[in-house]
Amino acid sequence: MLAYPNQVFAAFSPKDSIDYYLQESKKYSYTDFQKAKLYLYKADKIARLAQDKNSIANVMLQLGANYYINGSYDIALKNYIKAAVICETENNKLGLAKALMGQGLIQQVYGRDKEALKNFKKSIAICRVLNDAQYTVKNLLNIGISQSNLSQFDEAYRSFLESLKLGEQYQLTNDSQMARNKLANIHFIKNNLDSATYYYQKVINDSQKPNLWEEAFALSGLSETYLKAGNYTQAEDYGLRGFKAAKMVGAKWDIARSSEILSKVYFRQKNFKSAYHYLMINKKYNDLLFAESKIREVNILQLEAKEAENEKLEAKAETAQQKLNNIRIFVGCIILLFLSLSIFTYYYYKYNKQRGKFYKEIDIKNREIQSQQSLITSQNIVLEELNQTKNRIFSILSHDLKTPINSLIQVIELNKQNDLTKEEQLFVFEKLQKQVEGTALVLNNLLRWANSQIDGTSIIFEKIALNQIAEESISSFYAEVAKKKVSFEHSYNNDIFIKADIGQTRIIIQNIIANAVKFAPLNSHIEIFYSSDNHYQKIHIKDFGNGLNQQKIEEILSFNRRLSSEKGTSMEEGTGLGLLLVKQFLINNKGQLNIKSIEGEMTEFIISFLKD
Repeated sequence: MLAYPNQVFAAFSPKDSIDYYLQESKKYSYTDFQKAKLYLYKADKIARLAQDKNSIANVMLQLGANYYINGSYDIALKNYIKAAVICETENNKLGLAKALMGQGLIQQVYGRDKEALKNFKKSIAICRVLNDAQYTVKNLLNIGISQSNLSQFDEAYRSFLESLKLGEQYQLTNDSQMARNKLANIHFIKNNLDSATYYYQKVINDSQKPNLWEEAFALSGLSETYLKAGNYTQAEDYGLRGFKAAKMVGAKWDIARSSEILSKVYFRQKNFKSAYHYLMINKKYNDLLFAESKIREVNILQLEAKEAENEKLEAKAETAQQKLNNIRIFVGCIILLFLSLSIFTYYYYKYNKQRGKFYKEIDIKNREIQSQQSLITSQNIVLEELNQTKNRIFSILSHDLKTPINSLIQVIELNKQNDLTKEEQLFVFEKLQKQVEGTALVLNNLLRWANSQIDGTSIIFEKIALNQIAEESISSFYAEVAKKKVSFEHSYNNDIFIKADIGQTRIIIQNIIANAVKFAPLNSHIEIFYSSDNHYQKIHIKDFGNGLNQQKIEEILSFNRRLSSEKGTSMEEGTGLGLLLVKQFLINNKGQLNIKSIEGEMTEFIISFLKD
């Protein structure tokens, strides 16, 4: 349970206005996520038609808050980051403070509390200058939560106490209730059970009913406190009420917490059937939380897995070396023994011949073992590369398919209920079409790559307008170039025809343009122009980023497997499959790839296709 940023609106706004839809969305933030999101889509539509950037930022902030409550932290983070960019551009100080606080909340969820504290402190500094009591209180709450997570309980207690005083002074009921919940939790940790009970009861018995999130936290907290005090009847009663409230909120963390407490209560009551039931619920939601965390933190997990793997390999190498040393010692002892016996035995000559034969057999066995080890090592390398590629593909599919599929389900449901006007249908279907088209391109890219790895791809050479393929690819990167404020200079007079497979050509051009966008600096441009010689028609794609050194150019031109993806100028991440596809498909189409680059100035990819 964390203090999240939420827009405060007037008590009344005209219907079909941005403020009205934002206010309606806020009403359903805890109870009906889909309905809250629908209102935000309506607000976003009006804001974009009016080209009101501050209103667009407010919609993104509310989206971030709703997705945060729902537990979709990756989507929440994207909205907070986009809102921060707009607010900085528009000099919207309060909006920037909210966005910083939102980003801190996501860091808090990932356990990066030291980084979260930096964002919260930046946000609260802005709020104090603006004399904004509400967001000063929220930041104090979040600072206290991170301090508590870092076991800085005395500092956390002071932060929560200050937030409670300010919240009561400015009649910020929800924030005051949260502060009491957090103070109760600190008292529970310090085993001050009477004080913990006092603060939790203050939340539940408040004259203004708390929201479901705070109610669920307080009820489960009371259950936990009574459990620790040995009052199992009260613990069961509050635990069941807390679990019900948590289920109504739909927040996975609260459901996992309340079910764990109930499982412990029933275990103490020796009601093992009920204890097992709630333990299974706790496991289910902990698994969901773990799975979601694993998808969102795939890069960190891969790094940790790699480090762990290296440690295991080092340990295995040490063990193998020790065994080898022992074998050598053992063999040495045998040799010495045989040499000693040979001095005192009549069959010295016969034994000497047998020993030579024995050595030959050992040598043959050693060679066989070395051959098997080499084979196993090469197989492990291939399997590891296949496994990494499989993991990356699953990560891409799980991320890129989730949003369009959810959107499609939502639109179908709304259409069935006739909740959308014709204008809204056109707007929603247009957005949905772009999402599905983008996902189709990703799937097509991956499936073509997989097919080419298994048994090759059939090539159909035909006459293609290369400049039209480039225009289509440029259009598909509208969102990325708009975010980075990158422009294209696409120079040609007439259609430029080549002889190639249209599907593979589209993938080649799209991947090289994607690479240029990825490494293009903010507020820069990308040049696309054409040239030709006796045999080839060439397209030049030039960005003005940091450029490549000669070693990297040679690595790209000579590689025959997937390269490690590098982060772009705005920390964009890739799959590492793009350049592999480009080279493989150029070979299929009898094309060529050349690279010119000046470090610190520019990079130019030159792709050559057969003339038509």
